[in-house]
Amino acid sequence: MELTGHVGFSTLPDQLVSKVTSDGFTFNIMIVGETGIGKSTMMDTLFNTHFDNVPSGHECQEVQLRKQTYLLQESSVRLRLTIVETVGFGDQINKEQSSCSHQVLADYIDSQFEAFLQEELKIKRNLNSYHDSRVHCCLYMICPTGHTLKSIDLVTMKKLDSRVNIIPLIAKADTINKSELAKFKLRIMSELAANGVQIYQFPTDEETVADSNSAMNGHLPFAVVGSTDMVKFGNKMVRARQYPWGVVQVDNENHCDFVKLREMLLRTNMQDIVDTTHRKHYETFRRNRLAEMGFSDSNYASFTPSTRR
Repeated sequence: MELTGHVGFSTLPDQLVSKVTSDGFTFNIMIVGETGIGKSTMMDTLFNTHFDNVPSGHECQEVQLRKQTYLLQESSVRLRLTIVETVGFGDQINKEQSSCSHQVLADYIDSQFEAFLQEELKIKRNLNSYHDSRVHCCLYMICPTGHTLKSIDLVTMKKLDSRVNIIPLIAKADTINKSELAKFKLRIMSELAANGVQIYQFPTDEETVADSNSAMNGHLPFAVVGSTDMVKFGNKMVRARQYPWGVVQVDNENHCDFVKLREMLLRTNMQDIVDTTHRKHYETFRRNRLAEMGFSDSNYASFTPSTRR
């Protein structure tokens, strides 16, 4: 139906942009990997800053989680970023302890879902001001062996894939040559598929990003190199790792997939990752928890207006 004059609701997109910019955004990342694999460096590299990092050794007897929240600002956009980093993951000599490492991660993710559910179920709730701590993305850093995934990797990712959006990364990709890296990527994806592990796929239903996202899905897992060191290369300074034989540039797509990761995670699909967390992973948790609490659709149908009074 056509209007005969200007009404004004065509400004709704502008109103929405103004509102969300004023409110700010929230993004919560869990980064998983062995001690010394470069988790902290990768987060510093991704956000082009230096977070408060405390180096951890291999002496942890059990897996722990280190959580930090930061308020970041880029131009007029504010981001509340929470980083949950594993400490001692995969370090346990005892195989039984090591195989239970994934439960610590799963329990943490579930506890954040539970906290959101409890807020949602309150009679007087205020979700607008509630600090949403649900984990939106799991960056899973794989040791660059060039062979196969470790059993702890398969077990952990299988345990988490119904709870969180997993993006697998090959850490320290500059330690493998290009031909070995290509074979390693194919082997990882084959093992994940064979074991029924569902990783996050960049969405292809939106026309503006369909082609780029589809192409990037074919590059998973991303082979990354992290560094915040500035090295002189030619007549310019670049973020890189300096070796006796040369320089590996972080932001050079011929050297690694870091730029692809940053583009897909932060610049193109961050909102979809947040939305997928809510409509898929949280909804699955919510449905199961409400069923445990005795709620069902039939119960709700019997809750008529007369019973409400």
